[in-house]
Amino acid sequence: MNKNIIRTFFVTLGTVFAMLLLIAGVLGYLITGPPPKWDKTWVKPTDEAAARLDEKIEALELQIDEAVDGEELTLELTEEEVTSKMDQLARDGDLSVDMEHPQIYFSEGLVQAISRVDLRIDVWVAVEANIGVKEGRPDIKIESLHLGRLPIPKTLVNSVVTALERATEERWDELDVVLQEVTIKQGELSIILVKNGPSAEHRSQTSPPRHLLHQLSGLTELV
Repeated sequence: MNKNIIRTFFVTLGTVFAMLLLIAGVLGYLITGPPPKWDKTWVKPTDEAAARLDEKIEALELQIDEAVDGEELTLELTEEEVTSKMDQLARDGDLSVDMEHPQIYFSEGLVQAISRVDLRIDVWVAVEANIGVKEGRPDIKIESLHLGRLPIPKTLVNSVVTALERATEERWDELDVVLQEVTIKQGELSIILVKNGPSAEHRSQTSPPRHLLHQLSGLTELV
């Protein structure tokens, strides 16, 4: 009887371990596998394209300084410029996560982003998102998120994005502009801002606004 109990115990334990190994194997297969295939051409990052984005941001900052309250300002970015800048920030370690080979695509109404991310193991992360506007700030809705082959539920992802958006509210409030419109066309992202200068009291109580590029790169990181 005692031998049967011990044997049953080890058979049960062995079955549980086998199931755990099977689950781990399936999850490993799903997570470390390739991301969804999009019909996109690989965007080659270049220092020149990253520099063009920097120049556009610097020009926009000058326009903001010279604009009167209520004046509209427009920033237009291409896939090559944003991909190149994200690649540069990733290589310099200036992003909140370690990533390699980021790719940013603009389709009709959608931003698609893919990158290999260090999550203790290298995982290809692919995300599709809509970017709208709410109360002068970006309103990001995730359409899909995959870790390798594994899809992540939208409700969970959007809850996390909402928390991240709240964490960046102060950064947007420091700017002298509000976001009015985001238009996503094939290969291009257009952002319309409206000058909304803070009061003198607000200027004296807050630190000088961070470089606008940091705000926009924070928006891209959310995506």
